[in-house]
Amino acid sequence: MSQRTRDTTLASGFTKTIHKKPTAALDPASNKLPKPLNVLIIGASRGIGAGIAYAYAQAGAASLILAARSSSAQELAAVAKQAQTLNSSTSVKSLEVDITSNESVAQLARNVKEEVERLDVVIVNSGYSGPVVLKVDQGNPQDFQDVFDVNVQGTYLVAHHFVPLLKESDGAKTFIAINSFAACITNGHIANTAYCISKFAQARLVEFLSEQYGADGILAVAVHPGAVNTEMADKTTPDSFRSYLTDDVGLGGAFCVWLSSEKRMWLNGRLLGATWDVEELLEKKAQIEEQDLLKFGYRVGDAAAVGKRI
Repeated sequence: MSQRTRDTTLASGFTKTIHKKPTAALDPASNKLPKPLNVLIIGASRGIGAGIAYAYAQAGAASLILAARSSSAQELAAVAKQAQTLNSSTSVKSLEVDITSNESVAQLARNVKEEVERLDVVIVNSGYSGPVVLKVDQGNPQDFQDVFDVNVQGTYLVAHHFVPLLKESDGAKTFIAINSFAACITNGHIANTAYCISKFAQARLVEFLSEQYGADGILAVAVHPGAVNTEMADKTTPDSFRSYLTDDVGLGGAFCVWLSSEKRMWLNGRLLGATWDVEELLEKKAQIEEQDLLKFGYRVGDAAAVGKRI
């Protein structure tokens, strides 16, 4: 077996300093947003999604459109109320969506277009892990399909229907997928087959968006929000990993606000960690660009030794 350092280890430690909760540099109240900024958060009814909504409200977003499944309407209303309490000047609207349904996402796009003159930021937080299954000959194949329907097909549908709205905007034009460093995992006690592969695919989809729409000014990034003990994580995480679920639920939202405070196209298509120190991340700008880091690739060893086709 290869002794190469695991990708997930490299991702987790990309900056020497790692944070478990928002620092002063990530304080949403300090990272003021461009005005006006209209933000859509899909999957905002609880946990990390709720934290993202609160962060943008604290940072002074002009409007927040919060979306979730109809079964989460009560929870979504509570999040909207709290966001409004945090900033009475922010317009907050709640809408229903099923991101596994093409028609539902298309309808959400129509509703959003009616609500705001322009859409600046789209955040896809909806996610599903399914039961932890470590081998492909185990578990229920339907669970694998369900995970892909939400994490991959759902992200595709959101991009399909909302990229046109972002292209029309003269604002931030930012697409953020809440991803996971699980995308880097291929083995071990939390190598949940469906979830890890789906998050890999989702991150790759974000890279496709950056390639296809970067010339239109769209910034597409995937964000690992930290290891958070969310409701979903509490239901599915094996006991062997529970001690690692110690990151603050608001860390991902604070990082998203930081991303929105200044548009950095050099981050386009990359998988970023909310746990990273942002000052160190900025210092690595030249290295990231020169080596095209923070994307998935294919290792062939010494590039100079690769044969030429004749």
